Order: sequence, then C-alpha cells, then structure tokens
Amino acid sequence: MSYRGGQAVFGGGGAGRGPTMSVRIVCGMVVTLLASPAIRAIPSPSKYASPTLPIPTTSPRPDRAAGPDPTTTGSSGQRFSQAHFQFTLDLYGALVNKSSHPNANVLFSPVGVAAALSPLLHISDADVTQQIRQVLRYSNMTTGEIEEGHTAMIDNLADAYYDKDLRLAYTLFVQQGSSSAQSTSGLYPAGKTREVDFHNNGTEVLRGINQWVARETDDLVGAPLAEAPTAQMDALALVVVYFSGRWLHKFDRNLTFDKGLFFITSEERFEIPMMVGRLELPLGYSADLEVRILELPFVARRLSMFILLPDHPDHGLASLERNITSDNIKALFSTLKDERVNLRVPRFRVDVVPPLQDALVSLGLTSIFPTTLDTHPSLLLHDVLHRAVCEVVEDGEDWSPALASGGDQVGTFGDKYFEVDHPFIFFLWDYIGSSVLFMGRVVTPDPIILTPHN
Repeated sequence: MSYRGGQAVFGGGGAGRGPTMSVRIVCGMVVTLLASPAIRAIPSPSKYASPTLPIPTTSPRPDRAAGPDPTTTGSSGQRFSQAHFQFTLDLYGALVNKSSHPNANVLFSPVGVAAALSPLLHISDADVTQQIRQVLRYSNMTTGEIEEGHTAMIDNLADAYYDKDLRLAYTLFVQQGSSSAQSTSGLYPAGKTREVDFHNNGTEVLRGINQWVARETDDLVGAPLAEAPTAQMDALALVVVYFSGRWLHKFDRNLTFDKGLFFITSEERFEIPMMVGRLELPLGYSADLEVRILELPFVARRLSMFILLPDHPDHGLASLERNITSDNIKALFSTLKDERVNLRVPRFRVDVVPPLQDALVSLGLTSIFPTTLDTHPSLLLHDVLHRAVCEVVEDGEDWSPALASGGDQVGTFGDKYFEVDHPFIFFLWDYIGSSVLFMGRVVTPDPIILTPHN
C-alpha cells in the first residue's frame, strides 16, 4: 500500500510461511529484534508469557513517564522514570541539533548512556556531579532515589524475560596513574574501569578496546575504533548493548514488495523493499502535531517499538522535533486504540555515529570534557564512544506457525493503513522497567536487497 494525496493504494499478495524479520541495532551497541512472518491480532499479554515472568497488568506506556514534573508527584520509581524519559527527549533533541546534516539519521540508547554516566554522580568533584544530575534530570531527587531507580533500571535488563538475549556492557578506559584513574577508582562496579596507557601505547589500547567489544558481544559488534587513540587522551567511555527478541506479530516474506518507495522529500524518492502485514495494533493520531503513532509489540507485550510518522514528508519531521515535549508526547499516546492496520515497513539499514559528546556538552555537561581553559578537572573524559547500525531484514528464528491464509488479503475496506514511506522517529520502550532502550530517527534508510539465496 502506498499513500499520496489522501489516496491509499494497496498491493502485495500471496500467503504462506517465510523467514522472520530481524532488526539489528549496533551502538558500540547492537540490537537484534526477531519476528516470525504472519498476520494476527493482538492476544492478551499473558498468551505468550512465561508463567515465571512479571507481565504488565496495566498499560504503563511512555505517556505515564511523560507526566507531571518528576520532582513533585508520584512514587520515587515514577519520578525516576519521568526523569529518564525527559533525559531521553533532551538528548534526542541535542543529537538532532548537533548532527552534521539536518537530514542525518539519529540513533542512541538512553539506558546505555545513563548507565555509563550515573556512577560519576559519586565523584568528589561537585561541578561534575551537579552537571550530571542536571543532564540526567535528577537535580531534585535524593541520592537514595537515584540509586534505587538506576539499580532497578539496570537489573530489569538482566531479568529472565531477556535471558541471554540482552547484554548491557559499559566501561571506562582511563590513563594509568592519571587523576582520572584516581578520581574514578571505586565509582564503577568491579570490572567497569580499565587502566590503559593512552600516552605511550595507543596501538595496544586500540587492540584491547576492540577485543573487549568483541568479547562482550560475541563478535556481534564490529571494531568501534579504526585508529589508535591520541596520546593526549586521559579517559574514554564505551557502551555496548546487545538485544535479541521476537515480535508479537509475524510478517510474511512472500508479501514483501520489492519495488516500494521511500520519500526523503516529496520530490526525492528511491526504491526500497517494503514488508507487509495486516495486523491489529494500537494506532493513534494527533491533529495538532500532524503525526500518527503505531505500537509494534514484542512477545508478551513487555517491550514495544513505537513509530511516530509525520503527515508531511517535507517538513513534518522538523515540525515534530520542534514540538517533542513531555506534554505533547503524553497527549499523542492518549490517542492510541486498537485498530486493524494495513502496515508496510521498509527493509533497510542505517549506520550512525551520533555526536554524543557534543550533545552532552550542549546539555550542560562541560566539566569532564577537555577545553582550552586553564582549569584541569579531576576527570578528563575525551569522548563517549557510540556507534549505531540498524538493519531490518527478513531473517531469523521461526518461533510459531503462520496463521495467514491465501484468502487473507492485504487491504480491506474499513481497515486503517500505516505505511512507513518517509522520515520517521521510533523508540523501544520497556514496560516493566519504564525505560527507553533506544530512540532514533530514520531519514535516509539504505535498502537491503536480498539475493535468492538469502
């Protein structure tokens, strides 16, 4: 189905059972989202749930985190979640503003960045701790509330729901014997800081960093550094995240339309394969923001991908980004309701190195990064290494039988439609942890063309 000028045109056909859909996100990190191919309605949250796993009995969507001022209302857990969500929106906006091109793709992990920065709240430098509190939106929370929320957020990712499919690893490489090494000693959990010799043996440091990434991700993430660090470096933060999960719904590879179109603007377009499904999904719309929102849940509906698709391919994304506030997000999520949706999602790849240091500095975290000032902070962090690669391909594990039949047409009178054929924003939301695993925007996806042998 394509949509232009208010007209919906449906296409595709055939039924059967094909490979699964996978999404891989690498950010110095990698995420792989696996889904089998088929068409079905949303079952109850417990249908695919392990009896040992806690399943949400309410609907703690991100709009609950985009609620009132986290310093004034709710439990400490709610305040922490609200602070985390606001930090996510802040960092997204900063990355957009600091991107090298106005149409650059953006991808980052708020949980991963927070995990790397939070231990520095205990550093002896008052300027550093104050700035990190402000950036992470913890300014008016007690130390106990912050520690409780941070611990719960990280522990949640080690829950049985994720089993061995999720790996969150972060570390701080510091110059041996430096003030950075002394100031961070004991702040991070065991094994999360490593003393190296940036000043005299950059080549060996390069090898060690890349080996650490390979070990922590089972070689799922490529080497993040191509060149040896400079001899002036004192500290480098590195985050690695790996996730593999299954969609609640299935997509049929036989329905994939190889000649789909993606519109960078109304005048600039290119061909890209479009995966097709007819699904019952939460769908909403905001006339004020001129954006549609769709929820694509994972198994057990504990984790979901939310896609925010502006109406206008030319100026819709920029307009939406200017208006991404907690209140507007809350209002947008309040419009979600289950609908039968004809869905098309491109098969694509995006490779991003977000300007994380520049973004954090713009948010007020200046004390730990090198400047031309004469002052020398106790911790001199030269960079926060962050690389992101996102792939959406039809590949992976077949975990349940296909339910589609040859008579199940894509596009039925009265159905809604949702075709991701122009720039959009997405994020992954964990219902139990009330946290954002990833957020990003896709402006120029690279088509993935499969050969007959794939």
